[in-house]
Amino acid sequence: MENIWWKEPMRVLQYNLQVRDTPGMDAEKIARETEEMSANVVVMNVGGIYAWYQSKVKYHHINEYLPEGRDLLKEWIDAFHKRNIKFVARFDFSITDDTTYQSKPQWFARHKDKSPYYRGEKRMGDWSLFLNTCATGGYRNEEVGVPVIQEVLDQYDIDGIFFNAPYASACFCERCQEKYLERYGKEMPDDPDDFEADWLSYCTKENIGVIYKAIKEKRPEVPMILYYNPYNTKSKAFGKSDRDNIYDRYATADLICTESQNVLSKGVNGIPETIHPVIAMKAGQTEDGELLPFGIIHSCPGMDWRHVGLPENEYLPWMCQVPAARGTIWHSVTGYNDTITDKRIIKTITAVDKMIMKCEKDMHGAASRADVLLFWDGTQAGKDWADILMKRHIQFDLMHDYCINEQRLGKYKAAIIPEGFPLSGDLSEVIETYVSQGGSILAERSEPDEITEQAAFYGVEDKVQKGEFLYASYMRFEQEGAEAKAGMDTDKAAFRGAVNYCTPLEGTRVLFTLVPPFAPMEVVGAPPERASIPTPYTDIPLGMLRPHGKGKVLLLPFSYHMLTAEFHLKDHYMIASNLIKMLAGEELILDTDMPSGVQITMYEKENQILIHLVNEIGQRPLMDSIPVYSAKCSAVLPKGKQVQNVRSVIAGESLNYKEEAGKVEIVLDKLEVWDMLSIDLK
Repeated sequence: MENIWWKEPMRVLQYNLQVRDTPGMDAEKIARETEEMSANVVVMNVGGIYAWYQSKVKYHHINEYLPEGRDLLKEWIDAFHKRNIKFVARFDFSITDDTTYQSKPQWFARHKDKSPYYRGEKRMGDWSLFLNTCATGGYRNEEVGVPVIQEVLDQYDIDGIFFNAPYASACFCERCQEKYLERYGKEMPDDPDDFEADWLSYCTKENIGVIYKAIKEKRPEVPMILYYNPYNTKSKAFGKSDRDNIYDRYATADLICTESQNVLSKGVNGIPETIHPVIAMKAGQTEDGELLPFGIIHSCPGMDWRHVGLPENEYLPWMCQVPAARGTIWHSVTGYNDTITDKRIIKTITAVDKMIMKCEKDMHGAASRADVLLFWDGTQAGKDWADILMKRHIQFDLMHDYCINEQRLGKYKAAIIPEGFPLSGDLSEVIETYVSQGGSILAERSEPDEITEQAAFYGVEDKVQKGEFLYASYMRFEQEGAEAKAGMDTDKAAFRGAVNYCTPLEGTRVLFTLVPPFAPMEVVGAPPERASIPTPYTDIPLGMLRPHGKGKVLLLPFSYHMLTAEFHLKDHYMIASNLIKMLAGEELILDTDMPSGVQITMYEKENQILIHLVNEIGQRPLMDSIPVYSAKCSAVLPKGKQVQNVRSVIAGESLNYKEEAGKVEIVLDKLEVWDMLSIDLK
């Protein structure tokens, strides 16, 4: 079979071009500098908002700054191809200008009051006004979108197509209302928050399906790249945007990508979670591991500051997370090298791509190596449990709620069900089978009905009541829960939250119990002479463990993830990892004493174990890189395998290793930002 270029290792660089910079563009120079930055795929503006060629399609707005008598797009493509750099054409049909609106108002998205979605009406300068187009309208489909795609495919030797901003707006035009009624058998609600959960995704998929069909009919070898959203989010411009089903996205695309914006411009209290790129990459991988997502990393600390770069020490590990999580890096910059005045951006991108080149051959075809499975539905609870696992260096994979695979589940020692994760009848049966055959489940259930529906499985009576939100309270370790406090010389840990009051059945072990508030919040500090705990012991369980078949079930009847997310106390992270180790029932594949700020991900091939180390130690945004010296870890070896060699693949640092009792213990002299250890087996 012929090699498919987009299934080989890629390092992507996207130039977000500014139309007023067009006259200064030197295609040969841009291509040479792209090669020097070690990118092998480039993404550049071609059509949609602006045509970067002399388009013949009516209403396709041509860039007024294109040089006369030259075909700049062809110059770009030829220059990149001479250097064996693939050219991906970027299109965006989500907005267009007011002159088109005046002629074709039926193509545009509408609010409930029929007013259009204005975009950039307050922008300074001599610019036309933009408006959102409707995903079901002619502009995005047969009237403009399809003929533009066909025109480019006919005239230019592009290697791929990328669609920017493909999502449907929450549109109340007559056409969308009719389609809604036809699809759901009821009128469209007045509030976009009340739309059916799959409506906007359906509109997006239908529109992209039209474009995808046009591409494949014209040139089937050209891949299409489409955004996906791994989280449940809201947007003022697009309304509610539920997490995408990656298999729905792959139905109308060959590759998918996501953005992990490190938006420092929101302020230090709005910095995204440390593990954002890792989760996006894990959530975007197909079950068979055949297709890997792109991770788009913008160079800027927010679109309001898009002409300067992220702090270098924050930018570096943020980018490194993408390849370390088995994704494909996609750099996004504003302008091109001649117009990028913050040269630190160019330097940092080049450094990361050169590091990727050192490990991409080893990583090509590698599979995840993990102990734990985290059920994933894109919610905050799932993100917080992923954060716990990452900070405690427990290797894990995700399983989507829409793609439950019983056979795959059976490969993991333990699985985590976050708060609110929906357990349908079929899924409940799958989980019970998994546990009866030797697997273990940690179930975080914060609502009574989540417990009563499977009370016997959780080892409690089916009468559950939810209490009030408690402050100034504790979780007390019982004798049965000694393992839960391993490494902690204390009899209790801080607790806050609402408890589901449960009664354990015979045979259910109570690991820790509730110590109720010793005082109301307003008097916890005064007077200290009256700080005695009035009720130091109760039999109200906060953690319960019971056997089920060959496996185990652990129930946490409250919102555990909130404790780690809100307070970042080490106790809560340690308790969680101790519970997981109890459930696993055997040694985990990785053991380390590295700081929680070092992210560790593991992979395997036939005769290799690959361990990525990404150093994010420090208060964010990271101002300094804080090296880790004598970084120690040990990995369990596959049965029947011995160590031939251990290498520091990226940094080339010195290391020592020792093989003993089916494990290899490694001491890396120094970890700066990112390294990959390759354990070569024989």
